Amino acid sequence: MLTRADFWQFVRRFKLAPPNETIVLGVSTGVDSMVLLDLVRHAPVGWQRAMQVVYIDHQLRSQSREETDFIQTYCHQRNIPLTVATWHHGQLTSGVEEAARIFRYQTFDAVVQSARPATLWLAHHNDDAVETMTMKLARSGAFFEQPGLQVQTIRHQNTQAAFSLVRPLLPYTKSDIREYANRHHVPHYEDVTNQDERFLRNRVRQQIVPAFRDMNAATAAHVLRYTEELAAAQSLVEDRLSQLMEQVVIRHQPDQWTMDRTQWRALPRGQQSLLLQYVSQPSGQTLTGRQITQCLDLINSSRASGEVQITQQWQLRISYYTILFGQNQTKVWGKKLPVGLSCNSIVFFPTGESWQLRKMGPGVAIAVPRSAPAVVLRQRQPGDEIQLTNGQHQSLRRFLINRKVPQTERDQLVLAAVGQAVWYIPNLYTRQLSEHEQPDTIKVMLQYTK
Repeated sequence: MLTRADFWQFVRRFKLAPPNETIVLGVSTGVDSMVLLDLVRHAPVGWQRAMQVVYIDHQLRSQSREETDFIQTYCHQRNIPLTVATWHHGQLTSGVEEAARIFRYQTFDAVVQSARPATLWLAHHNDDAVETMTMKLARSGAFFEQPGLQVQTIRHQNTQAAFSLVRPLLPYTKSDIREYANRHHVPHYEDVTNQDERFLRNRVRQQIVPAFRDMNAATAAHVLRYTEELAAAQSLVEDRLSQLMEQVVIRHQPDQWTMDRTQWRALPRGQQSLLLQYVSQPSGQTLTGRQITQCLDLINSSRASGEVQITQQWQLRISYYTILFGQNQTKVWGKKLPVGLSCNSIVFFPTGESWQLRKMGPGVAIAVPRSAPAVVLRQRQPGDEIQLTNGQHQSLRRFLINRKVPQTERDQLVLAAVGQAVWYIPNLYTRQLSEHEQPDTIKVMLQYTK
């Protein structure tokens, strides 16, 4: 049960409201944030703090103007400082939630910096923690994705000073908050989009959270304990991973790590997985399970070279006894091109495609010079030609035009070539190995999978 006394006892125990800091409250006019505002307004003697409310009109719903008027009147009548920010945007077709979240936090950051010293209080509750935890688990299951929402975290913003982000309602469920609102007649608005099951979070909220609560009456406390202990465990693991990095890193340059492949392979695979996720954090990309498997399989394979594309900018490469993790220089398909593909090497693309060159096995037979047995993966170039079935040659440009391949697709094509002789274009062209190839060539097999 949520009461004012219990709430402020929790704030005291966790020291969430330093006496010299302003509480910046993110308020949406929904029941959660309006209850939090009411709790702060009714702080006990000795715990009253300077307060600043931040409200954002996202201009996404017809009632947003009414809600803006409501919060302005509410704060004016109670002499509460209020900052209103309006999100001016054009037509939005996708990524609306993420774009709105970015604008929201940019606004919060700016207000906190102007009110310093200050802490940011948000009205996330225990049901939100369950939803976030469930969605992160469904999305990746990655160790560093969890624990999700925490009571207190430190928010770093580039050159701006860091500050505390506090979620003092995390011990309480949505039903606790609604009961408090009813007891104290807290005015608020309901967001009708919260019932729209087209959004994943709403489906989790309506289907999974109630079932989770039915399992045990103490689930709220268990979720809070889990997030606290997992955050502590992450800190310990990061300390250990930092030690492992000292063992495996040969050289660290801006945006690039060169690591000892032999030292890496001596670690148990579970530790390799955690270390890989730790190394990849500067890329800003949470590795998918598939990417982790591809990277570890490549590192632990007998191959002398190969690579896995992590994002459009970041990749992991192996070269004999070294592992390189860093940023690309040029991007095509998110790929650094051209790439020389030598025997027994493999290249992965971010969408799952892979190119592999072997001396034998399935695939496209290619004749390569004995002196430099390599196939180049690259974009098309002036002078490229293909060999027709009758043995005649045709420019690649004319071939693509005849096949009515759109210009945009032509610009994105990745092909396998030896010199200017094109041997393979996925789904478009395969050159047949002739019995009359030059005597100073050898046959290798190119395998492309998607």
